[in-house]
Amino acid sequence: MKIYIQIMILLSLLSLSSCKDWLNLQPEGEATSDKLFTTGDGYRSVLAGVYEAMASRNLYGVELQFGLVDCMSRQYTWAWKYGEEGTNMYKIARNYDYYNSALRPTIDNIWKDGYNVVANANNLIQNLERASADIFAEGEVERKMILGEAYACRALVHFDLLRLFAPALIHDDGEKRVPYVEDYPNIQPNGIAVKPFMEKVIRDLNKARELTIEFDTTAWGMSLSASGKTRFNGEFEWGMPGYQSSSVIDGFFQGRGFRLSYYAITALLARAYQYAGMYDEAFQMADAVLKFKATGTQGSSYDMFSKDEFWELRGNDFESKKDLKCISNLIFAVYNEEAYDNYSLGSFFRKKADGMNQGNWLMLDLDNQKIFKSPDGQTDESEMDIRSRFLLYRPEDNSIYGNNKISGKWYCSDNAEIRKKNIRILPVIRATEMRYIMAECYARKNQFAEAYEILNEIRQKRSETAQVGGEWKTMEPLEVARDFEMFQRDLIRDAQREWISEGQLFYLYKRLGAKIYFKEKEERELNKSEYMLPIPDNQSM
Repeated sequence: MKIYIQIMILLSLLSLSSCKDWLNLQPEGEATSDKLFTTGDGYRSVLAGVYEAMASRNLYGVELQFGLVDCMSRQYTWAWKYGEEGTNMYKIARNYDYYNSALRPTIDNIWKDGYNVVANANNLIQNLERASADIFAEGEVERKMILGEAYACRALVHFDLLRLFAPALIHDDGEKRVPYVEDYPNIQPNGIAVKPFMEKVIRDLNKARELTIEFDTTAWGMSLSASGKTRFNGEFEWGMPGYQSSSVIDGFFQGRGFRLSYYAITALLARAYQYAGMYDEAFQMADAVLKFKATGTQGSSYDMFSKDEFWELRGNDFESKKDLKCISNLIFAVYNEEAYDNYSLGSFFRKKADGMNQGNWLMLDLDNQKIFKSPDGQTDESEMDIRSRFLLYRPEDNSIYGNNKISGKWYCSDNAEIRKKNIRILPVIRATEMRYIMAECYARKNQFAEAYEILNEIRQKRSETAQVGGEWKTMEPLEVARDFEMFQRDLIRDAQREWISEGQLFYLYKRLGAKIYFKEKEERELNKSEYMLPIPDNQSM
């Protein structure tokens, strides 16, 4: 398998709102690479470039976020007036026609951009391994932190390429498909089978975890991850370092929610262990994430990831909502301050019709997928679940769209400050997933009472009193299942609500071999030609 990996140090660099003074060097191409690796600021610059590459349109910016991969979960519909007119690659992806000339270039670019991130990470890793701690402002702690994040970036992108271009463990045929590239440059990496591939993902994440623990568990490290508003908005919690003045900490170390910290790496390990069928290890990592605490002075203590805060979601005025990504629940997200313009988000998540050609609109297929029906199909819970009531919106002009709705997570407010605050956050992993992992691990051991305690806690936290059929109601607790099949049904139903337009449902269906809705009287598992993207014919990059 020939893969010609071209490395380009990115022209524009990541610019975190709280970390805009990260970089003093402006790399202009490969010619500057040697210079970059002579200073600590140069290493910071290259790491920023790796993260920015991950935010590309073909990766976590659009296609692995709400775009192609969510179309593959059949989350969206074009069954509305004018929706079926014309064609685009998202409709094609929904029908799994991966070899269609309108779609295939995007699939190839996902592969290409993914391996370019890997190559940049490998270049960074190799230089860091022999770099002196003396060139870094914070010495060995900083060198190890950057090295750990580089390993984690390499593992994450490899992992998602595997989830797209190879079968899940449940359908693993042992064939060698996707390469795990560990050297720079490497122009001829060979594909390997799923199991050894996952061993490498897990190895890299464990190494990354060991390298980042030193900084992230210091008083400052805990403070920078203490809550969602600290991780993503730079607002420090009372009693934690930085509360009085955030300027005393180097901006490079802020914005930890946009970086693969020790805590985010632990969460990714839980995901990777689960995908590899190592359920005890997955449970251990997920449990650790939910128990992480940040402790400060005067007895201050904060649960980093176990407290969900949804109060800013309430109300129907999307123009003024400032927390559409529910950051208290978010562990790691990729960052792009210019996402609205870079990704033309308004073409996907418009607020009103402005013509007849609306083929790019990502309208949720709520009726056919029955996402907000109770798992037994008897109760409409849409007004009782905040994920529907306060996180979905209906575009103006119902004569075209009827009752169809769009994800409010990507609502583009007319207020530029509010819009940027919401849209810059590109979710990758949530604390809710840790709860799903633990619940599934319990269910696999027939400990259904414990599994449903977790699922019902998730539901209870997202339940809202609503008038239904003339009565005031909230969501009822789920009945405890007696077998794994019933549990899987209930798990998937909640995940369908939690992960709307976040790029995770397809992977869940694929990993579990779950049945999904195609049309009336046809619910089935995805077949091999549907659950696996074709590897590019021309792998030159």
